[in-house]
Amino acid sequence: MTQMQRSAWIAAPRLSLLSTTAIAQGIGQRLLDLEEIKVQAINSGTLTAPSAQERRERLIKIPGAIGFVEASEFLDGFAQSLGDTLVFTPGVFADTSAQRENRISIRGSGLNSAFERRGITVLRDGVPITRASGSTEFQEIDPLSIQYLEVLKGANGMQVGAASLGGAINVITPTGRTVKDPYFFRFEGGSFETLRANARVAHAGETVDFYAGVTGLFSEGFRDHSDVNSVYGFTNVGIQLSERLETRFYITALSDNFELAGSLTLDEIAEDPTQTQPAVEIGPFFPGGPTILLAGSPEQDDWDRNLDVIRVSNKTALALDTMTLEGGAWVSYRKLDHAITRFAGIIDQEEWEYGLFGRAGADEDDSELGFGWSFGFQANVGSNAARNWENDFGERGDLSTDNDQDSANILAYLNLSKDVFEDFTVVATVQYNWASRDNDVILDDPATNGRLTFDQISPRLGFVWTLEEDYQVYANVSRGFEPPALVDLTAGGAFPFTELEAQTSWTAEIGTRGQLDWVSWDVTYYRSWVENEFLDFAVEVGENTFVTATSNAGDTIHQGIELGADFELYQKDDMALVWRHVYTLNAFNFDNDPDFGNNRLPGVPRHAYTSELRLASEKGWFAGVNVRWIPDGPFVDSANQVAPDGYALWGFNLGYRIDEAVQLYLSGENLADKTFVANTGVTDAAQITDRLFTPGQGRALFGGVTISF
Repeated sequence: MTQMQRSAWIAAPRLSLLSTTAIAQGIGQRLLDLEEIKVQAINSGTLTAPSAQERRERLIKIPGAIGFVEASEFLDGFAQSLGDTLVFTPGVFADTSAQRENRISIRGSGLNSAFERRGITVLRDGVPITRASGSTEFQEIDPLSIQYLEVLKGANGMQVGAASLGGAINVITPTGRTVKDPYFFRFEGGSFETLRANARVAHAGETVDFYAGVTGLFSEGFRDHSDVNSVYGFTNVGIQLSERLETRFYITALSDNFELAGSLTLDEIAEDPTQTQPAVEIGPFFPGGPTILLAGSPEQDDWDRNLDVIRVSNKTALALDTMTLEGGAWVSYRKLDHAITRFAGIIDQEEWEYGLFGRAGADEDDSELGFGWSFGFQANVGSNAARNWENDFGERGDLSTDNDQDSANILAYLNLSKDVFEDFTVVATVQYNWASRDNDVILDDPATNGRLTFDQISPRLGFVWTLEEDYQVYANVSRGFEPPALVDLTAGGAFPFTELEAQTSWTAEIGTRGQLDWVSWDVTYYRSWVENEFLDFAVEVGENTFVTATSNAGDTIHQGIELGADFELYQKDDMALVWRHVYTLNAFNFDNDPDFGNNRLPGVPRHAYTSELRLASEKGWFAGVNVRWIPDGPFVDSANQVAPDGYALWGFNLGYRIDEAVQLYLSGENLADKTFVANTGVTDAAQITDRLFTPGQGRALFGGVTISF
């Protein structure tokens, strides 16, 4: 796990020392820079690949909470997963249950969802990579192929077609026109025999540009039976057909393979957090008699997760005098080989997906209508051959389930904005979603046929008020919608088809963001009234052996505070000392539930605080110390009977630029070697002896060198 090393890379002078070091990842910390960027027109992007500066200027017009993370803010450490890039983003709880298997929750979305993750729509360059079935493989994103990230929380994700409680993450990748140097190499190594290498090449010609990169990651992992062997390739090619017309093709190919160590009890973690989940045996029933193996261990049954993905997509943009048009399509192939417990067996899936999208819009200044507007639509279908095999000591036994699973989604949205008076903008959005989930049984037992359709119209109304060009106040009210993922309806093939309702919500939020003198901030309060929330619960299928299923809760409440604040304590000449803070309050609870009253929802800690004190120089070096503090661990059960202890993890970062071509970093994580619980399963009523806990990584050191020219 990489917990604490995300910060700005002081690779080259920027607009100011403040912009170099004040980097809490709410977009409010960048408002002053925008004014300078408008004047200087730094790093202008293209039609299909807008620059980070251009995107910030658009995002601050959204009447709600937005996170913005540039790659320079996490590449001075060992960020090996999407969750590692978001540790310093207010409102996001990111952790890992395995080295490459992310658990990311925004505003309580997908509370501890097992299997693939739900509740957040993920896009790459505006093209969805969230599957048609409703779940997302976060490991499809390689942090070393990111230029910047947009985190559109809640209904603020309607800008890109998302209406779920968690919103959307839009991953923007580099192109041949946005990278500084045509050749780049990165070599890293560290604890647990970890090695990672990345190479890329980029070129920008008069009409054609391209970017191509490949990353290899290999590690034995902190725990026994947690090896990682991952290769990721990404490329895009842009063609400027004219000054107003550009098309770009994106290709992703990855093979992501990692072993799973399983969950432990709290006592087992205290005894040895590196161990794997023990096998479950009974007997002998008489002296010298045999034992009976009820559930094999991760090592005996070779628990692992092997994912291969090939994805090809296109985006084409046309700039007219009064509007901009954008459209494209994508196709993906996904192969999953996932061996887990003997009850669930070996999951074998092969999926094809096809989709298309279109968008049109104009700013108020360019629109002939007298107000800003945008319209978009998206449609995708997926067909998945889902089989489960018996796990016979890591080998495939008999076929236990065989299903054809089909998913389809159609959405359309309209966004209107109007400056009702100077610096006060009203924004109204309406979105329509339709989804279908179909499970067709080929092997009769134990699954059952099932087909469900869902639809909803979701409105949003809000305002943004810009004061003195240095800070903003905003508010909005919105309706949320999330149909269940196919994996929720079938429990990954472990149980029969379960008919679930769509999760819906109403959300109100208010906040402010900006910079004044030596302080910058981004603060939001929100409250969501949720119906039919998807909650996972662990079903005990053997002695201390669990399989996760999903159900609809009754009424629940999600409310919280998302706070990012940077304080410039000292600045003189070419040196600055900045202290930054990120605090998230996750106040999630049942609302007069007949079984659980007003208990807290399990899965995510109530309080999360991250801080870093960093001294940096424009001469090319920095030094920082950081802490991640979880005062109390989350409840693992809806009855609120069991919760692990909280923890504080200390770390450091050092970096030095030898010259314009060569840079070094060294980072330390969990310096006190704290034993802690990083992730939990959830259930209705837990016992302290249940195996529902995943230990976090112990003390670790990582270092790296980058070479560019």
